[in-house]
Amino acid sequence: MTEFWPWVPILTGAFLYAAWRRLLAYLRYFQQEGYEHVRFLKWANIRSLTDPAYWVAVASGFLFLVDTLLAVVLFTVGMIVLGLVQPDPRTSGKIPLKLTWRARRVLAVAMVLAAFAFVLLVRVFMEQEVRAPLVAASFCLALLPLCLIVANALLMPYERSTQRYYYAEAKRQLARVAPFVVGITGSYGKSSAKAMLAHILQFQAPTLAASGSINTVMGVTRHIREDLVPGHRYMVVEMGAYAVGSIARLCALTPPHAGLVTAVGDMHLERFGSTEAIYHAKSELAKAVPPGGILVCNADSPNALRMARATSHCRVFIYGEKHEGELDTRIEQMRFTKQGTHFVLRTRDRAFTCFTPLLGRPIILNLAGAFTMAVAVGADPEIAVASFRTLKPVSNRLEVVEDAGITWIRDAYNSNQHGFRAALEVAADLPVKRRFLVTPGCIELGAEQHPVNRSLSREAAAICDTTVVVSEINRVAFVEGHREAGREDRLVAVPNRTEAFRWLHEHLQDGDLVILENDLPDLYERTDGVFWPASAGKAS
Repeated sequence: MTEFWPWVPILTGAFLYAAWRRLLAYLRYFQQEGYEHVRFLKWANIRSLTDPAYWVAVASGFLFLVDTLLAVVLFTVGMIVLGLVQPDPRTSGKIPLKLTWRARRVLAVAMVLAAFAFVLLVRVFMEQEVRAPLVAASFCLALLPLCLIVANALLMPYERSTQRYYYAEAKRQLARVAPFVVGITGSYGKSSAKAMLAHILQFQAPTLAASGSINTVMGVTRHIREDLVPGHRYMVVEMGAYAVGSIARLCALTPPHAGLVTAVGDMHLERFGSTEAIYHAKSELAKAVPPGGILVCNADSPNALRMARATSHCRVFIYGEKHEGELDTRIEQMRFTKQGTHFVLRTRDRAFTCFTPLLGRPIILNLAGAFTMAVAVGADPEIAVASFRTLKPVSNRLEVVEDAGITWIRDAYNSNQHGFRAALEVAADLPVKRRFLVTPGCIELGAEQHPVNRSLSREAAAICDTTVVVSEINRVAFVEGHREAGREDRLVAVPNRTEAFRWLHEHLQDGDLVILENDLPDLYERTDGVFWPASAGKAS
């Protein structure tokens, strides 16, 4: 034991610093997966075994057999340097780590577990003296993702108790204010339809709608507690679903007086398993609308139309563009410009000539749904149409921006094939010199993912001068699609978004147009490593 001090405390301090930095990095991905253990484990896989810190610990353990002092120096300096050069996940990446109170609790408990495991392993290998913390560190660094999972599992009873308290508080606040609640769901278009409906209803009476994509039980709970106040007459609630029962739970929190279904498609097919499961999940909103309530559905979506036809307990309105049957609201004569969209909106008794700064066929269709719902709940149709002119694009949803001679179509939040095609259609209509597409394609489509992306690749090849495909996740499908279109030479493959912007910087000229279509969460892109700037670089 003569060599044990003072080296072991130094090694312990170096390990704890590295473990804290690594846990922060892993926590960002755990948070992006909604603290779901299985999905996070699938992402983590054996990633920790590729961590340079792990290999520094292993190398130090072997070097100890040759030179104790050199092993100690390598480990200590290596842990500190690797911790320092790691980008801070709280300020980097596409979706930075949000240190909510839950995240702080998970991080703190995981750090305690890592420290406990380290001490336990040091005692197990105590007979190896100074080498003991080196061996212990290598095991602990490999197991850090599991520390987060165990910490989250240990905290689950407390989290559920806290969530029940906040949920009850939100229910009481909703009962006190008693707004007219409109629920919105759909495989896509929920956030834009929510923003448009709230904008139209605001001219009728004070209306509350969360910004962004707040569409889970706890997200809506917090929104109610913080933002719903006496005087709000309407509340528009976005209702997302990742499984059957998700929307039913949201409807239990915010019982809807009316429901709007934008579309029922194949988004998140990988999670649901089948389109029929998606249909049943989305139907939970229609079933929650009370007798005599209002249901508005998109007739251009076969399953949304099916839902409308299956509903008889409330008033049902349908809207669309291509559906050949009779509609309550129809979109006609759509024309895109850089300034926005000109179109005709036809109701059962009149037609309105309309303009809005918004772009994209699906977005205008969502606007028709928002109009139909607003009028159904009492809005003046002429005022509603006039309000179209003051709508602003939702950030990164077919948002057209001019910057330094380049036209950007920012559609990073549209991860479905319909939004993808809408962006291509808008790009084709705009007068520009060259068209570039930057995309990873669409994800979470299960068995349909490859054929869908191959088809999108063919369509992009016909419109765009160059397609930059990001990440490997859909690369093969895009190569096949461009090859089928005879445009394989116009496809550029890059590993991540950072490299895509670097390529654009080198090739763009005045008068060019760039479509930024979909943006994968950090955990989908191939990177140089979890802890390196290439995987967490900020957007250009």
